[in-house]
Amino acid sequence: MRYMLLRRSDPAHEAGQPPSTAAREALAAYTRQMADAGILRGCEHFLPSAGGARLSLANGRATVADGPFPDTQELIAGFAVIDVASKNEALDWAARWPPGDAGAAEVEVRLSGCPGGCAEVAAGEAEAQGPRFAILLRSNRALEDEAAVARERLDALDAHNAAEARAGVLLGADGLRSSAFGARVKLASGKLTVVDGPFTEIKEMIAGYWLIRAPALQDAIAWATRNPYPDGPPVEVEIRQLAERDEAGACAPAARTDGQPMRAQPASGVQAARQASP
Repeated sequence: MRYMLLRRSDPAHEAGQPPSTAAREALAAYTRQMADAGILRGCEHFLPSAGGARLSLANGRATVADGPFPDTQELIAGFAVIDVASKNEALDWAARWPPGDAGAAEVEVRLSGCPGGCAEVAAGEAEAQGPRFAILLRSNRALEDEAAVARERLDALDAHNAAEARAGVLLGADGLRSSAFGARVKLASGKLTVVDGPFTEIKEMIAGYWLIRAPALQDAIAWATRNPYPDGPPVEVEIRQLAERDEAGACAPAARTDGQPMRAQPASGVQAARQASP
């Protein structure tokens, strides 16, 4: 089962403050553990939202709002994609995400996949130039309820994704299932709390994403405007630049080289925290 672990942002990250050496080393060790366990499929760190934008498509018009955005607690600071045997195992790994310099962390655990079935994105041989961006699709009632999507729309999306991947622009993409299949893990003041979905703040949640390479933010906005989304209009997306491997806080896990992936069984207080949650 594939899960996406979405690390929520905090004021220090939004201010562009680089993490301490200890925090960087803790994150590197954490991602290395996931890589060594053979479960890590991707890991990315976002730059502050000041370098991003929000795009709204409705009534034949595209409206762009430039960052930064004030709703820090709703923003994403980074994510990891993992393949594990169960939701409980995904929660165990989420609970181990290092709290960083702030001593607190919130990680949303979401089951990956398109309810109607989407083709996996296969990277092409060509490679576009420029920085990398994440196109984050905001959820809505229909997406959260996993309302049926016409096969024609999904086929059009698959064809578009395949063409963009062959061109070296699209680097990855996936949908996220309803938050009813997910949970949130919070660590604050040394206390671990787990809250199972579904969640009510639908517009704050992510329903899917595309990772692209574009010359600049304006090109990423133009790409997102043309993208054939599975639902809508209206459509709301957030566009965020990804950190490169040599930038502060960037995710650079060390992969196994022995060809023998193993699955670790991390110990955490997830079950007790879940039982204690309201």
